[in-house]
Amino acid sequence: MGFPSRGTSFYGMGSALVIDVGSVLHAGRPISLDERVEVPPYSTFTFPHPAHVRLDLRRVDRGLDVGGTIETGAEGPCDRCLEDVVVPMTVDVEERFDPPSGTSDPFGENNVLSGSDLDVGDLVRQLVISALPYVLLCREDCRGLCVTCGASKNVGGTCTCPHYPGP
Repeated sequence: MGFPSRGTSFYGMGSALVIDVGSVLHAGRPISLDERVEVPPYSTFTFPHPAHVRLDLRRVDRGLDVGGTIETGAEGPCDRCLEDVVVPMTVDVEERFDPPSGTSDPFGENNVLSGSDLDVGDLVRQLVISALPYVLLCREDCRGLCVTCGASKNVGGTCTCPHYPGP
């Protein structure tokens, strides 16, 4: 009976990127990754361009240390005026994964490393989504929509309603 491959291989599964990290885990050979990875839509956010992923993978004890950056842009409606907004994002990656304990738990702490396969696409998706802003604004001083006519109150907006000073 032969041993599984200890080399590095990349293969795509839909928009995911899965990497065989056997050479890192078993032989301690580090891997550098510089790839583009599609990020699927989440809630009201879309990602018009693939994320630029730069990662360094190395063995630490029996586990896998992943460090680097993910650069992407999140697009969605402004929470105040509903205008489309694109927000550039840079996510610093500092993750450590220990080999799975034998049971498969999709909600477990280590749900991107299965055997010697690292699901980089899922890792990127999880990290980008966790870094999304709570509120997406076109600008900090966005005045939003008029409660009377529903038009934008921002400079250049179409609201012409008389505005009364608030209490």
